[in-house]
Amino acid sequence: MILLFYYQNTYKVYKFMYEIEIWNNGKNKIPIIVSIPHSGTYIPQTMKEKLVDNLIFANMDWYLPNLYSFLKDLEITTIVNNVSRYVIDPNRKITDSINTSYLDNYVYTKTTFNNPMYNTDLEDEEIRDRITKYYAPYHQTLENLINDKLSYFNKIYLIDLHSFGKDIDANIVLGNINGQTLSKELTMSVKNTLEKLDFIVSLNNPYSGGYITKKYANNKVETLQLELSYKKYIDNRTFRNEEFPRINKTLFTETQEKLKYFFEKMIHTIEENF
Repeated sequence: MILLFYYQNTYKVYKFMYEIEIWNNGKNKIPIIVSIPHSGTYIPQTMKEKLVDNLIFANMDWYLPNLYSFLKDLEITTIVNNVSRYVIDPNRKITDSINTSYLDNYVYTKTTFNNPMYNTDLEDEEIRDRITKYYAPYHQTLENLINDKLSYFNKIYLIDLHSFGKDIDANIVLGNINGQTLSKELTMSVKNTLEKLDFIVSLNNPYSGGYITKKYANNKVETLQLELSYKKYIDNRTFRNEEFPRINKTLFTETQEKLKYFFEKMIHTIEENF
C-alpha cells in the first residue's frame, strides 16, 4: 500500500519508510514536469550488509536537487528520487535477467567503474522487494503527475535531468532518442538557448536518452534528457572513482543562474510557440 501525504506545495509518497519528493504538486500553470532520478544517496541496511568492503558509489548525479532548487520558485512540477541508483535504477527497463553492465541493468552488480559490488549473489526475492519499495513507486508517481498535468494541457514536456563525469567535447548533452521524443523546432530552440549561455552542447552523443525519456514519450508528452558535466557545476577538473566531490561554490552559483535563465526561457518559448 502506498500512503499519500500533502503539505503545502509538496507531495510525498511513503513506501516502507521511503520518500519521494515532489515540488509544486498541483500547480498547473506550466506544462513542464522535471524528473531527477539519479541523485539519491539512500542505501538500505539490508543491502549494506552484502556489499564489498570500502566500495565507492561514484556517478550519482551529485547535488542536482540543490543545483535545480530554483525550479520550486518557477513553479515547475519536479519529482526527485532520494534512493541511490545503486539500489535500483528507475531509468532502466525491468528485464528478465541481470547481467554485469550497469548500462543495461535496473539492479547493478558492478559500479559504473566496473567494480564488483556484492560478496554474495542477490536473491530473486530481494530484487522483487526493491522493485516494490523503490522502483514502482517512482514510476507510479511520475505517471500520476503526467496524467494530472494532461488534465490541464493538451501537450506537456517531461525533462529528465542527469549529470556526468566523463571527459567529452561538450558540457551539456541533450537526448531525444535521436529525434523521436522532442520536436526538431523545440530541440533546436533549447540547444540555441544553452549555447548562447556559453554551454558546449552535443545532441544525442554520447547520451541519446534513457528509459524514462523513451517510456513516457507519446503524442501528448514530449520528452528530453539533459546531461550536465560535473565540470560545469562541481569543479573544473578530471573526476575519478569518488563520492560527494567538493563543490566550487563560484562555479556552482554561476551555472545555477544560467540554468535558471534557461528554464525561464523554455517556459516562455513553450507558452508562445508550442
